[in-house]
Amino acid sequence: MKLFCRNSIWLTVLVCLASTLAAQDPTSAPAGIPIESDWLYRQHYAQIQQILSLPLSEREARLTSYNSKLPSKAKANQFMPNFFGQIAKDYQAAGQAAKSDALKKKIVKLFPSVVPKVTPEQELQIAYQQKNYTKATQLGEKLYASKPTAATASILAYSYMNTKNTVKAAEYSEKALSTLGAKAGSFYALYLAEYYTGRQDIAKAVYYYDQLIRSFPNSAPPGWQGDRWAATLGQAHSLKATDAYMRQKYADAISSYYESLKYIPKNEQAYLFIGLSHWKEKEFDQAMGAFALASVLNKPGSVKARDYLEQIFKARNPDSNALDGVEAILDQARAAIQ
Repeated sequence: MKLFCRNSIWLTVLVCLASTLAAQDPTSAPAGIPIESDWLYRQHYAQIQQILSLPLSEREARLTSYNSKLPSKAKANQFMPNFFGQIAKDYQAAGQAAKSDALKKKIVKLFPSVVPKVTPEQELQIAYQQKNYTKATQLGEKLYASKPTAATASILAYSYMNTKNTVKAAEYSEKALSTLGAKAGSFYALYLAEYYTGRQDIAKAVYYYDQLIRSFPNSAPPGWQGDRWAATLGQAHSLKATDAYMRQKYADAISSYYESLKYIPKNEQAYLFIGLSHWKEKEFDQAMGAFALASVLNKPGSVKARDYLEQIFKARNPDSNALDGVEAILDQARAAIQ
């Protein structure tokens, strides 16, 4: 019992001593010792550590008082934000988030010089990460005008996409793509291909689809799902075929339509235009075969394909009133399309 009492007394004395040391004013420099000396910093550091060892509820007030009395030239001043920051972390660890946040704001007010200046690039990144796309476009336009980079162009392109400004989105997608290339900028290449498809600018759409296909000849771009890439390839080859057909490059059109069917099978429009291309080339048997395939798919273009098939058949069989031969061709198509 005596030992327990003796230990309790010593514990009380130590706690009181720690509180007394922590409550002290900053140690003054003796004569001949500069205020900014390392010797004085070590004394101040020891006092601050005493404060940081106090109960959490007391630390902030004690350190604030101590800081207000610290000589302006004392070396400890440059580390005071860190000491206050430690208390903020301790608040957070103790589940006192509100106190932690309040202390962080207080640190900014007490030590404004330690708050890093936000650069235009950082300000743009913050707006972009917060999904404030309107602000991102405003900041990005100013930054790109003075310092054009692929990173800024990329942020502008994506921000304009999210604000539904497709014209500006296309403008900055082209700027980003010109620097990144289709391999690194596949997202922007696809956006531009689809943008120009929607505007019926087939030549430009084909140009951007070609960039994608050449950049990824054997596999999908990183992060793309296989079905998405297959749909993209199907659309790309189909559009190339349409462009070739419009330019009366019928052999190229046929080749590209067949390529598109690898990715979008049973597409009656592809078979329809394959038939039209063969017809233009006076390749009547191949034309009827393609029209027959389009006909048996029973899709919107099938009726027109059946009409074309019958026209060619009648022209080649003028003495026959029956269309039994057409049915035979259609039966062959049905067997082939299974």
